[in-house]
Amino acid sequence: MTEPELPARVRAWELPGQWLREEKFWRDIGTRVLAGVITAAIVYLGALVLGYLHTPEIGAGLALLLGLALSAALLLVAVVLASRLPARRRSGGAIALRLGVAVLLALAALSLAAAVITDALRP
Repeated sequence: MTEPELPARVRAWELPGQWLREEKFWRDIGTRVLAGVITAAIVYLGALVLGYLHTPEIGAGLALLLGLALSAALLLVAVVLASRLPARRRSGGAIALRLGVAVLLALAALSLAAAVITDALRP
């Protein structure tokens, strides 16, 4: 049985250069930076929403963006549900409940968007 070959010894001052050439090193750095940015954004948004940071303009803008994003998400789910209705009808499945949910989601999305826009336009 042969012994596995040991890697060549690397001197201490050559380690940083070797790390900089490895793809795993850069992937690890990118992962940690992204995790830090996401964590900082969550903490910052939480502090804004809970009122620890007193910046009403940013809080109002954040509420506006969150309302519009939620409205868009509801509308997207309604559109996806409605787009799959013809295939479900051809396969013999019931569509009444899905149609009702899609209509309710679309109405909720439109009312939420109208509420957010009128709140933003209010002086």
